Amino acid sequence: LRIDYAEAVEPGSVLQILALRRAIEAEVASEAAMRRSDADMVSIGAALAKIDKAVAEGEDGVAEDVAFHRAIAAATGNPYFLKTLTFLNQYLEAGTVVTRRNEALREDFSRQVRDEHAAIAAAIRAGDPMAARNAARTHMYNAARRLAEAGIC
Repeated sequence: LRIDYAEAVEPGSVLQILALRRAIEAEVASEAAMRRSDADMVSIGAALAKIDKAVAEGEDGVAEDVAFHRAIAAATGNPYFLKTLTFLNQYLEAGTVVTRRNEALREDFSRQVRDEHAAIAAAIRAGDPMAARNAARTHMYNAARRLAEAGIC
């Protein structure tokens, strides 16, 4: 499997990568809700806090955002989810750069992303696989919507 990095940052490709992420990350969140440990929740919570810290310090939070989603994958206990996301990481980061730059332009976008991440974490913490799947799916749909609202895609 090969993905051309240069293509991955083009607007149309970003939407296609979001569709890929929606498929994978919705299932990852669902599995994490069923299998997560207390230690996993600590890792997920720490990853959320690092996103907030990066954004507060004026950084884009891309690496921290990817680490949050990776912490969720680790919580599944399924090494193949984690390996798949690790492989896709460079392309996910390319798409995340575009979405986070867009979201940084508007406070309401930034707040929405924070709330969406918190909803995913809360559903996983509650052990609710359907809510976790829906929260992750909603997060990816909303990322695409925010890009459209900004006229990027």
